[in-house]
Amino acid sequence: MHISRAITAAAAALSSGVLVPLYINPIGGPDCSGWAPLLDSIKAHPDVPFWAIINPDSGPGAHNSQPGAEYQQCIPVLRASNVVVLGYVATWEGDADKQAGVGQDIDTYAGWGAAYRPDGVFFDQVSGQSGQLTTYRSFVLHARPLFNGGNGFITLNPGTAPQDTAYYGIADLILSAENFFDKFKTSDLSLGSSTPASKQAVVLTDGPSSPPTSLISQLISTDHIKALYVTTDSQTNGANPYDDLPTDLEQFIAAVENAQ
Repeated sequence: MHISRAITAAAAALSSGVLVPLYINPIGGPDCSGWAPLLDSIKAHPDVPFWAIINPDSGPGAHNSQPGAEYQQCIPVLRASNVVVLGYVATWEGDADKQAGVGQDIDTYAGWGAAYRPDGVFFDQVSGQSGQLTTYRSFVLHARPLFNGGNGFITLNPGTAPQDTAYYGIADLILSAENFFDKFKTSDLSLGSSTPASKQAVVLTDGPSSPPTSLISQLISTDHIKALYVTTDSQTNGANPYDDLPTDLEQFIAAVENAQ
């Protein structure tokens, strides 16, 4: 019986891990130097699950295109038994005029060569509103069969708790808090039977220079959320907070592992 690679990764790992917005060019060469710190940490922590979001060009690039040579080379290096690779797709809050483009981005990723095709999709700019639930269900139904042997991993990013808890029923993971580190409170999360912690992720920017162990303990050990990422990179003044890896990446991942 065939068991999909992403399911095997989740089954073999600790229950909580790291969701990485890897919006960084890997840079070709023998060590894929743009991703090297993350690649080293993945190898050093084989029991920690990672969900790595690749984003070559605010999505996959032109419709029906293949990725650049550096992605073709480095995605297979990124792959490991504890890693799920996700392709970034913007959804524009469910804007009807943009829906065809969402489908094209999904199909473009699905058309990549098998060695570097993602295991699923990270849908960004998700509405989370009841009125757009049908739209997002259609995106998920389109995407899931095209990846990972027909069982693609689906993440939705409303950036806050979705208004309609039915979103939890259509996704494998929901980014329910994306914020500045100093503006986030654990009470911002809605945790319950219809909003399970096991389907929630938190991503925080402008973080401290060393891992926030108290917060990690609360979210991982006590609340049991599925994935966490705190980066020292900044979004102040409109900067891109995901164009570099955290300066304390290895220590942060070790702290997530030690909290379990």
